[in-house]
Amino acid sequence: MIVFNEDGCIKCGACEGTCPTSAIDVTPNAIIHCDTCGEEPKCADACPQGALKVEMFEIAEGIEQARLVFNSVLCDQCGKCEEVCPQETLKVTGEKLKEVEGFCVMCQKCVDICPVDVIGIPGVVEPAEYELDLKGKGPVYIKDCVGCGTCVEPCPVNAITLDEVGSPVTVSDDCIRCGLCSQTCPWNAIYIAEKVPVKRTKEIESFTFDSAKCIGCNTCVEACPGDFISANSATLTVAIPSVCAACGLCVKLCPVDALEINVEWGEGAPVDAEGIGRDVEKCDFIGACANKCPTEAIRVVTKTGMLCPALEEVGGEPSFTSCIRCGACASMCSNDALKVEQYELTIDGESVTRDRISFNPSKCDQCGDCIEACPYDMLHKSDNPKLPIAGFCTLCGQCMEACPEDALCYK
Repeated sequence: MIVFNEDGCIKCGACEGTCPTSAIDVTPNAIIHCDTCGEEPKCADACPQGALKVEMFEIAEGIEQARLVFNSVLCDQCGKCEEVCPQETLKVTGEKLKEVEGFCVMCQKCVDICPVDVIGIPGVVEPAEYELDLKGKGPVYIKDCVGCGTCVEPCPVNAITLDEVGSPVTVSDDCIRCGLCSQTCPWNAIYIAEKVPVKRTKEIESFTFDSAKCIGCNTCVEACPGDFISANSATLTVAIPSVCAACGLCVKLCPVDALEINVEWGEGAPVDAEGIGRDVEKCDFIGACANKCPTEAIRVVTKTGMLCPALEEVGGEPSFTSCIRCGACASMCSNDALKVEQYELTIDGESVTRDRISFNPSKCDQCGDCIEACPYDMLHKSDNPKLPIAGFCTLCGQCMEACPEDALCYK
């Protein structure tokens, strides 16, 4: 049985791409794969024609494991295997000689190709263990950055700099903790506000190699963090993979531009994409939401230049700023007075969970670290002993109730 240690998975999709029977599906949230139902495959039991069968296979000396074998001649495409598959990897394709796909044949190609060795076979090849402790790492944590620079372009505020390809990136104080860099990083090297990100989807549209340009320097072979590229000493060229992490480090370092990669990226999900949304067209900058918020997590400058909730005359253009629950404050709080918690909401009849900020005033020593970490300058000290620190959003919804224009909603 193939097993995955998802904690260390970089979601590169190499295992999915190399699987000859399409038995692996790498999603931003999980790895879905045929696990042969604990060596008692339900698909084989359900197949009335015996097209899918269980076979004991010697995977190593003295070690046998169950695998699935498929006989195309016997398959009548009834779909019973697809119906009973608990992982939903089995699919009836209708293609000749490949009428069914999604079952594991224990070929071990996924084990061999994994660049971080998190795929294994119990008793034969144990998957690598990864202990990721983000506690105390702060709002921005960079770990083992390979310097590919993939995170630079997605940053909406140009806060990430790559001084030299192959050297770690740096993140400036302009960072707004949106998390897009972390979602994009092919090697799990950057974390925002102590959160493990949901990765963006990606697809390699093309990855080409011009052998006529190649000078056999093997720079790409040595640079590839996942050992995807191999040298061909007989021809002084290299062999590029059909699937990889798509970081493009090899392309950037190739001295003769012999490599080219084109990657189609899926949409990212900035931290403010979920929680409380504002309809800009409806918002009239009245300030009722800011005045109602019990934690002063909204700041509005009205059309008359009044700052709410402070009720001070500041002038300037109307504006709306709010806590986006990025968690930067919680990542800096050494006393756990501020925490990021999961909160259950009902949106359009569907139950969903969203991040909220919780605060325990009895643990707060007003050190101010959270205030410095807040990228939107929302956090501030308060004279209220029950709320010594204010400016964080708890998703209580009182702002929505107060808005006379219905400009705010859960999203």
